[in-house]
Amino acid sequence: MAVPIAWYTDLDIGDGHADKLGRIRVGPQSAGANPGPACYGQGGNAATITDANLMLGRLDPLNFAGGSIRLETNAASQAIEKSISKPIGLSANEAAKGIIEIVDEHMSAAARVHAVERGKEVTERTMIAFGGGAPLHAAYLAEKLGINRIIVPANAGVGSALGFLLAPVAYEVVRSRYMRLETFEGPLLNSLFLEMSQEAANIVRLGNTHAALEEKRHGYARYVGQGHEIKIDLPSGNYTPETAEVIKTTFEYEYEKQYARTVPGLDIEILTWSVLVSSRQKPIKMLPKVCGINTMLESERTRILQAPDKEMLTNAKVFARESFKPGLQVAGPAIIIQDDSTLVVLSGQQIRVDEIDLLHLTENSVT
Repeated sequence: MAVPIAWYTDLDIGDGHADKLGRIRVGPQSAGANPGPACYGQGGNAATITDANLMLGRLDPLNFAGGSIRLETNAASQAIEKSISKPIGLSANEAAKGIIEIVDEHMSAAARVHAVERGKEVTERTMIAFGGGAPLHAAYLAEKLGINRIIVPANAGVGSALGFLLAPVAYEVVRSRYMRLETFEGPLLNSLFLEMSQEAANIVRLGNTHAALEEKRHGYARYVGQGHEIKIDLPSGNYTPETAEVIKTTFEYEYEKQYARTVPGLDIEILTWSVLVSSRQKPIKMLPKVCGINTMLESERTRILQAPDKEMLTNAKVFARESFKPGLQVAGPAIIIQDDSTLVVLSGQQIRVDEIDLLHLTENSVT
């Protein structure tokens, strides 16, 4: 089963410009929300990713943020011309393509490094695209990374805020108390965890008075003399001398999973202990599964879409996200618009809506 990797992008990363060597550079400065990208019409003059996406037809100037913000294509073009086109000698469209190509390559390179550092193969993963800009870039990133499945949650652009509102009330207490397993002190830890649990529970009760509480304990352990710890789960209840062996077994399992070996003969030391108390979350109600053959959704509305790495223009079908129901499918090229984000589907890709309203973007040959 594929393990998800999540990707978030900031639409307002700005200061697209030409450097002294005539190369297109993007960021790391941000135009922020105010004045924002040039196309916002609020006085910004930086050539941002938003401006480039607008120039390439990936954003609807009349329906951005649910129509609450009217994007100015001319302002975006002028900012890109001033910052990049004139210094380098490119057209505004070519410069916009360069901005997007550089951003996509930077993000894909970061994903590769992140995976390599952890000894993982990125092509075996499923990408989860959330954030206002991620659905715009996800299909292109997936092509660069060799990923053939992307999941786009409902309300992807406000996923962090939605998660905050739906998440259970929780509070974590952390204490430093050095201890070796060969001199394990159960009574001391029982007293420590009782104090930590009460402190965390009191805070959680302020946010949710009557909910049942759940508690998770963790320790940050390492072999004696090492410089880095790994986080391990700790058992609940009172600790006795026998608990030391349970902790040792847990640590060695996690250590071997991470480093492919253990170190026999070395004692284990724990530097930090933590307690996470949270209100018990209500079970998620699943929608009924969709039966039968999936229906292909069509649209009479189209828009010209320019890919950053291709010369040809694409006539992409345009859909409103709220028109999607479980069981529907859409074949690319397509643009799916919702108030908080826009999803680009490339030619040769398709979208399927599952029973919990997630969008699954795959290659046509992938089921």
